[in-house]
Amino acid sequence: MATILETHTATTTNPAADSARQWLTQAGLGGLVWLIWAVAVRPEWTAVLLMLSPFVLLPLGLRLAAGPETGPTAPSLRRLEGWAPFVALTAAASFLPEAGLVATLLSIPWLAFTAGVAVIGSGRVLSRQKLLAPGIAADAGLIFLIVGGAWLTISRAGANPLGFSDAIVQLTAVHFHYAGFALPIVAGFTASRLGRSTLIPLAVIVGVPLTAIGITAGGWLEWVAATAMALAGMATAALLVMVAAKEKGGARVLSAIAGAALFAGMGLALGWAWSIRFGWSYLGLEGMAAYHGSLNALGFGLLGLIGLNLITQTTGEEEETPAMNMHLGRPTPATMHTLLERAERLDTTNVPGLLDRPTPAGFERKVWRREVGHGNFDAAAEAIRQWHGHEAAGISRLPTRPPIAVGETLAVAIPVGPISVSATSRIVDVVDEPDRFGFTYSTMPHHVVDGEESFIVSRHPDGTVDIVVTAVWRSATLANAVCPPITRFLQNRAINQYLDGIAAPW
Repeated sequence: MATILETHTATTTNPAADSARQWLTQAGLGGLVWLIWAVAVRPEWTAVLLMLSPFVLLPLGLRLAAGPETGPTAPSLRRLEGWAPFVALTAAASFLPEAGLVATLLSIPWLAFTAGVAVIGSGRVLSRQKLLAPGIAADAGLIFLIVGGAWLTISRAGANPLGFSDAIVQLTAVHFHYAGFALPIVAGFTASRLGRSTLIPLAVIVGVPLTAIGITAGGWLEWVAATAMALAGMATAALLVMVAAKEKGGARVLSAIAGAALFAGMGLALGWAWSIRFGWSYLGLEGMAAYHGSLNALGFGLLGLIGLNLITQTTGEEEETPAMNMHLGRPTPATMHTLLERAERLDTTNVPGLLDRPTPAGFERKVWRREVGHGNFDAAAEAIRQWHGHEAAGISRLPTRPPIAVGETLAVAIPVGPISVSATSRIVDVVDEPDRFGFTYSTMPHHVVDGEESFIVSRHPDGTVDIVVTAVWRSATLANAVCPPITRFLQNRAINQYLDGIAAPW
């Protein structure tokens, strides 16, 4: 395999090749630690296959999912990619003591890590403009991973929920680290790269939990679920081979081998399901773990993720790929700078003047008004200039205090508990009159809504001063569409905090 990889990278001296060497070195070191652990601890083969994922496959899968092919891009996954092998050490250490309290505690960091990956996967889903996109399978793979982490912890606790044997508990953890994590990511990546429909990725998404339900229920449902999962996996194998045919060098060879291994492994799974249903003589559980598990882990998972990651070195599309709107914590300054730089090259999502026209079909309009108690128009206008309203709402900005001028573009991060929502917008109108001051900004492509919003402070003939926020918008991402009551509550809270900041005593 080293010769294959050298063929792919030896003749290049560009940053992409340097990046490839870096993550291949990381994968090699993770694999070495995994191999030393396997030889020293000598656990059963299913445990050996299970731990290959945290040490090697997880970083490769996170890197693939974070890229532009499956989008929106997720820099946070790249940061987790580097931490995965270190956290995996705790999961490996959990196999040193007998199953019980100590082993359970040692597995908790890995469970927490998989939970973080699942949160980011959920954020990716909510950052999408539509649900039916092939790349959404990669998001599902990130979300399913926490189930694998949970079953690993259950295994190390020695628990047997629903009467499952120790072997089935451990195999369930393996299932969600491979069929639950790697398979959806590969299905999403290959379907997106080939421009295929969402049919195969959706079949994989449905097949993963359906298989778990079938195993729990047993009977004909187990047969149907296993058959559906096997067919979805075999279809993904076909996508892998089709992608391989369009590539060259190491990426082509490794992807083709991975496709063949996945097809064979899923063929074994199909035979297993039908043999149980109709009483045929077939491989036992240990044989399936050895052959089916090895084909999926080593042939498909390891070689496939390396091959597909080699493909991403030549895409060069990430610069223009939409980024996530949802972030765990606050987005880094580098992320904010990237969002701003991209926004400055793009047009707004609406022609300026949306607020002044009749509300278009599909849009909503709302007005918030607050009297400025101190009655000082100049102070309220200066509060707008200094972005005090955004500060009162906890909204961070880049630039921190952009000038109130037409054409000024800004990136913002809006806090929502432990997460934040990023957005970009551009000032399209400024009002600067003796008794009125404020501005209107229009949304950019990186925004959870599509519309305009104005912030105007006015002094009236009777001497009263008020601040009015007017918004016309429609949903632009799933985050704003899946649960309107929550998004409206958060919108009202943020704008009322903004009004407090402008109307506060000066």
